[in-house]
Amino acid sequence: MCTINMAIATSIPQSGSVECCYSAGPCHEHNFHNHAQCDACPCCRDTCDNANSCIPCQKKRNATTMPRMHESSSNLLALLSSICSGESPENNNAQNTYTMCQLKRHNHAESAWILVGDTIYDATPYIRSHPGGTETILRKSGGAADCTEDMRFHSGRAQREWRKFKVGTLVACPRQSSS
Repeated sequence: MCTINMAIATSIPQSGSVECCYSAGPCHEHNFHNHAQCDACPCCRDTCDNANSCIPCQKKRNATTMPRMHESSSNLLALLSSICSGESPENNNAQNTYTMCQLKRHNHAESAWILVGDTIYDATPYIRSHPGGTETILRKSGGAADCTEDMRFHSGRAQREWRKFKVGTLVACPRQSSS
């Protein structure tokens, strides 16, 4: 079973780690969140759709969007460099990694991310204009399938065009790597 940092799991000031909060633990004892509403993976940066009312997901979002003191100086320099050059940190593709838990949430017309090898692209702008139709993208979005072969079907020009829609890279969720 994976472990998560107590600071992310609950607001109880304790040190160390606990089992996934899907098992009985301090968050249940103090009723910090309702699992019927929260379907986020407790082992990675995945957050539920109710992040405004879900305390553990709020904490995860805050922990992943704010620069942390323990980050290496090269990461902080890259972040500062991207901000100074006019890029937003979200668009700094070299830094962005996502787990399959996070990728699975992007499987609809408002946010359709596709997986090509271990690279994630945002296909949302192409959904309505894709010659193969909306369903061809939505059927494989959210990591439902690896689109490497589909990408090879497209012209070199189309493949180069996709580079600017790179969201990030797929990494293993700690839950999956510990099983």
